[in-house]
Order: sequence, then structure tokens, then C-alpha cells
Amino acid sequence: MSWNDGKKIDAVTSFLILGNMVLVSQTTGVPLPTLRVWKKEPWWADMVLQVQTESDQELDSKLAKRIEKALEIVNDRLDKGDFQYDPKTGSFVRRPVSVKDGWKVANEMIDKRWLLRKQPNEQVDQTAVGDILRNLAKEFADMAKKRVKEKLEPEVKDGPEQIEEKLQEGIQELPREAGANSQPE
Repeated sequence: MSWNDGKKIDAVTSFLILGNMVLVSQTTGVPLPTLRVWKKEPWWADMVLQVQTESDQELDSKLAKRIEKALEIVNDRLDKGDFQYDPKTGSFVRRPVSVKDGWKVANEMIDKRWLLRKQPNEQVDQTAVGDILRNLAKEFADMAKKRVKEKLEPEVKDGPEQIEEKLQEGIQELPREAGANSQPE
């Protein structure tokens, strides 16, 4: 049986909503084996991407409207103050926004603006990061093996003076922070 493009689009969108091929088959009337074959076809992945992109754009548009409305409310409150009930008059009055609240709003806006402007322009090479992490893991493992080996091979001939001397040598080998002028005691 030949299926039209509308049915294929219906199957893809149903799958994105339901996430289950059996339910998609029951909902669309397309047999399950046909759906499984379609899902392996290149057009299926293209259509999934297209539907998701359209959905993302629609969501972005809705969010942009909500963000704009929220910013209008924040601007109104910052300009004219918050609403507060006045029990003496029985009505609502506007009182200026507190410095604390104004400061919070300003900090949040600055943080969000910074995040938007600092979006990464280049992606970090994941293989390079993986290589660095593998090298660090190997170095840590080697250091741990060396320490275990040293602890397992105690030198019986060492007296308290030699042990203290070795401890002092070990302390001097610790890495120092850049610019640190202090000497070990």
C-alpha cells in the first residue's frame, strides 16, 4: 500500500508526541512493520529534525512574548513602585521599590545579559579534553602506585632522625602557589 506524505508527517509527529511505535500505529492506522521500516529511512530523521525545529521556533516565539511582558512589568514596578494595600484609605498605593529588590533585579539582568553575550563561539574539542583527562588519570594512578610501593617497603635501618629528614624532604617537594614566598617550617 502506498502512503501519502500527510500520513508520514502524521506518523512522525505522533511518534514525537507519544514516543511509542505501537501507540503511533494505533493512532495513525499505519501498520507497525511499516512504521519500523519508515523509521529507518533517511527522510524520517530529516522530518523529525524539521518538526522539532518548527516546534522550537514556535516555543521561542511564545517565550519571547512572555519575556517581553515580564520585562514590561519589571520596568513598570521599577519606575512607579510596587502595589501595596493601604488599610487607612482602603485602596492600593504604589511604594518605591526597595534598594534590595532593585539591586536583585539589576544583578539578574546583568548576569543574563552577560550569559547571552558570552555564548561560546567555538566548541571545545572533546577528544582533546578526553586525552587530557586520560593523561591526568594515568599520572594520578602512577603517583598512587608509587606511594603504595613506598609504604609497603619500609626501611628498617632508618632511625627517627632519618625518618624526620625524609618527611622534611617530602614537604619541600610540595608544589607552591605562584608568588608564595613562605618557606616550610
